[in-house]
Amino acid sequence: MRVLTILRGLRLLVLGETWILPLGVAVMLLASAALREVAPDLWHSIGGLLLLAGTIAVLTLAVARSTRSS
Repeated sequence: MRVLTILRGLRLLVLGETWILPLGVAVMLLASAALREVAPDLWHSIGGLLLLAGTIAVLTLAVARSTRSS
């Protein structure tokens, strides 16, 4: 039963019925651009890991909110 709830949440994300995902991506892009300007050495060493962590966090938050509201 839990799997169906998660799949329902993913379907809502794919169909674009949530604002969390686009806002999360926008925040990640702005934060990465700012970090790249402020600390380019830090960006080159761990920028990919920060983007990966941000992507996982945004997807987790979006799925958790969409399954909770269903």
